[in-house]
Amino acid sequence: MNPLIERLTAKGVEVTVVEERGQEARQTWVAHFIRPEQPIRLSPYLWEDIVARTDSCLVGTAADHAFERAGKWKAILFFQHSNDVLELDLTQAKPLTRRDLIVETMDYADIYIVDPAYTWTYVIPHEADWGPYFLTN
Repeated sequence: MNPLIERLTAKGVEVTVVEERGQEARQTWVAHFIRPEQPIRLSPYLWEDIVARTDSCLVGTAADHAFERAGKWKAILFFQHSNDVLELDLTQAKPLTRRDLIVETMDYADIYIVDPAYTWTYVIPHEADWGPYFLTN
């Protein structure tokens, strides 16, 4: 994860690492972005659940553009398989791109970014042929 933090800070992002909040972040994310009527999936990846929301989920380049336009003063970044959470202060940051956020290490490979109120999310899955995804609440 250190290369990710280095890339973020090089872009002017103020990063605070918060350990042991990943499970809480994932549960809050599910509560805000997965429809209650959606069947419970057996997939271990949360991002596969938003793929079913094609009516309001942007994919690929459209998702990248939506993320670039989203109001990002502060954000929360968490991972599928890690309990680490990064709190991001983006007020002085240069624009972030998907390339700035990609991580190769498996525990950190699936990235979820949300605003603190969980009104939008940007997801970069570990699968290169899938995503990214952008979804608003």
